[in-house]
Amino acid sequence: LDQIQKRFGDTTILHGISCDIRDGEFIVVVGPSGCGKSTLLRIVAGLETASAGSIHIGEREVTKLEPKDRDIAMVFQNYALYPHMTVAENMAYGLKNRGTDKAEIETRVAQAADILQLGPYLSRRPKQLSGGQRQRVAMGRAIVREPKLFLFDEPLSNLDAKLRVQMRVEIKKLQQRLGVTALYVTHDQVEAMTMADRLIVMKDGRAEQIGAPLDLYARPETVFVAGFIGSPAMNLLPGEVTAEGAVRLACGPTLDLPQPLTGMAGRKVLLGVRPEHLGVRPGGAFTVTVDLVEALGADTLVYATLADGSSLTARLDGAQVVARGDQLALTPANTLHV
Repeated sequence: LDQIQKRFGDTTILHGISCDIRDGEFIVVVGPSGCGKSTLLRIVAGLETASAGSIHIGEREVTKLEPKDRDIAMVFQNYALYPHMTVAENMAYGLKNRGTDKAEIETRVAQAADILQLGPYLSRRPKQLSGGQRQRVAMGRAIVREPKLFLFDEPLSNLDAKLRVQMRVEIKKLQQRLGVTALYVTHDQVEAMTMADRLIVMKDGRAEQIGAPLDLYARPETVFVAGFIGSPAMNLLPGEVTAEGAVRLACGPTLDLPQPLTGMAGRKVLLGVRPEHLGVRPGGAFTVTVDLVEALGADTLVYATLADGSSLTARLDGAQVVARGDQLALTPANTLHV
């Protein structure tokens, strides 16, 4: 992708998105609703026309080619299956339109059905399948095409929570097995973190940061990425750098940093502390009042209020007994990021 832009009249939707996606890589485009991620995917698919910039798939520039000529396969959020066709007919439809030999179609459909464990359902129609099975059929239709590029447009958003986890594992394993390059759009940052080789984090039509999930988690380059990547979101606390290079927070305490901010005395900063880096310690830096507790088993999420009324979230060990109204002393570990 080279400086992809999209404008509707005077409104710019995409502000020059560029990314070199390696062969066989799984790229996830993630961001809040309305950030332009689905528009970007539709431009790659040829369903929308880029206002500027170019797209190359392999050695070919495909910017102005029709979708059918781009050697891609797309899996949609709503499955997009033909209700009057069987599973086998749905999977074979694209190949029939291309004039593929009947024996070749049967071989490819059988192979895809075997990979996706759809063998017992080939004679059924979509209405006789569960949501997860329908999504596998949609993936099967993409697989039989043997494309150069898979495009996924929020394919799991219609599934329940347990099935989403199962299906994202299946999709990732399938992509690794087939070795096909994939571009996957989602608004779910947990889904993005667990599936991606690299992430494109988008906001307001711009790529805020591109990189490996753990790199973005450990070294966010913007405040938006810091707050978006990670669940629960990073605590962002305003403060001022002291003469010693520590940070005096607006909420009260002064925190020494693993690496003092030398030469920045008096500068306003945001201190980022992830909830999982906070622990209960006697005489801790933050004294908070617990507002809400979410006991998740292995972890306990604590939503609390500081003395100045600002909020703080902590992810504590599940064995930690905490109740609403408790006073806690919390201290960040040395892994905090500024």
